[in-house]
Amino acid sequence: MISKKPSDNMKQMYSEKRNTTLNKIQEAIDDIKEDNRIVTKTELMKLTGISSGTFSKDHVKELLKENKVCQYREVKTISKQEHRTKIEEETYLALKKENQKLLSKLQDYQNALDLNKNKHHKLLLDYDTLNTEHKLLKGKNQQLLEYLDALGTNLENIPLI
Repeated sequence: MISKKPSDNMKQMYSEKRNTTLNKIQEAIDDIKEDNRIVTKTELMKLTGISSGTFSKDHVKELLKENKVCQYREVKTISKQEHRTKIEEETYLALKKENQKLLSKLQDYQNALDLNKNKHHKLLLDYDTLNTEHKLLKGKNQQLLEYLDALGTNLENIPLI
C-alpha cells in the first residue's frame, strides 16, 4: 500500500484549521471563566459548535491541559477530618447563633420578671398600708360604738357601713 504524504499546501491548511479550532476553544474557555463558571466539554461544544471527536485530538487535549479545564481541572479534595472540622465549625456557628437568641430571650424574661417583682413588692406595700388603715378604722369604729353605747344610744337603729 502506498501512503500519500500531504502536500505543503495541505499541511498549511490543516495547521490553519487547527489554529482556528484552538482559538475558538480558547475564546470559549475565557468566556466561561469570565462568567465564573466551570469549564466543561459540553459547554465548550455548545459555544464553539465543535464536535466531541475534535476534543479527543492531541492538540485540543494539550490546550485543555494548559488551561486546566475539563478532565484536567484541579479538583480540591478534602480529608474526612477537614470535612468533619468544617461541619463542626458550621454546627458551632449555628449553635452560637441559637445561643445568642436564647440569651436574648432569657434577658427579656429576666427583665419582665424584675418588673413583675417590683410590681408585686409595690402591691405588698400597698396591701400592708391598707391593712393597717383598715385596722385603725376598725378600732375607731369600735371606740365610737362603745362611746355611743355609753351615752345610751340605741345601736340597732344605726346603719352599719
